[in-house]
Amino acid sequence: MTFLPSGSGALVFIAFEGQDADASEAASSLVKDLIDAWELNDSEILDTDGFYEFRFSEPEIVRDESNRATIAWPGIEVHRGQHLGTPITIIQGHEPGLKWREFLSLILAEVTAEDCVVLLGGLHAEVPHTRPLPVVANTEDIRLATYLGIDVNGYSGPIGILGLLGVECARRGLQAINLWVGVPDYLTDSPSPKAELALASAVEKHTGIEIDIPVLEEESRAWELGADELVALNPHLVELLKGLEQLNDSTELPEASGDAIAAEFERYLRKRGRER
Repeated sequence: MTFLPSGSGALVFIAFEGQDADASEAASSLVKDLIDAWELNDSEILDTDGFYEFRFSEPEIVRDESNRATIAWPGIEVHRGQHLGTPITIIQGHEPGLKWREFLSLILAEVTAEDCVVLLGGLHAEVPHTRPLPVVANTEDIRLATYLGIDVNGYSGPIGILGLLGVECARRGLQAINLWVGVPDYLTDSPSPKAELALASAVEKHTGIEIDIPVLEEESRAWELGADELVALNPHLVELLKGLEQLNDSTELPEASGDAIAAEFERYLRKRGRER
């Protein structure tokens, strides 16, 4: 079964840039690439100035080829269009720091009762870069979980904005699923095309919608080769990788990696809650 809207509904992707929801920029990179690949040219910028504390979500100076400077303020963009006859909405931007309740209402005002929402995220976890990166798929909706053959989200504890959106979608009767990709926690300093590719494959699997970003596979292979070289320079990382590979390969069940990343996700969130 696939997760696609019926009638006048749209397939809605939501992803945020930020440390709590976008490890190695997997989710934000994917939606930006989809905006370009699917030519979603109907765009708007939401009024979100009151949701950011600029000490943590800093504005950026952007320079063009003539060295002219402009300021890129943190915020949220909404992009709409169609892909192969399916209406698409992508909501993307910076994770909010303030007034989360108001932010939830602002975001979900862009979603209709006929839409299907896909919440995209990434987190650093104890997974080897040399193996397929695991993706967790779950939902707050028991009937939807049964229909799609995915897990019901059973997590309790501190949560980020994506988790809150999932709960709020369920409370409002909106259909929503969560897709989280695990990224090696020993490779934290650069974007991961391999994680983006894993997330794209999960979107294809669960929605049936085609994603064609040819350069992504080449970039994924290059990223993995670069990671190989980085690990080889550090004996500690070499041993760490061997252990992670052995743990990964000792489990034959394909769902085991998903279970592991789900457990890692819960561990991470609880740790984050204690640090606040």
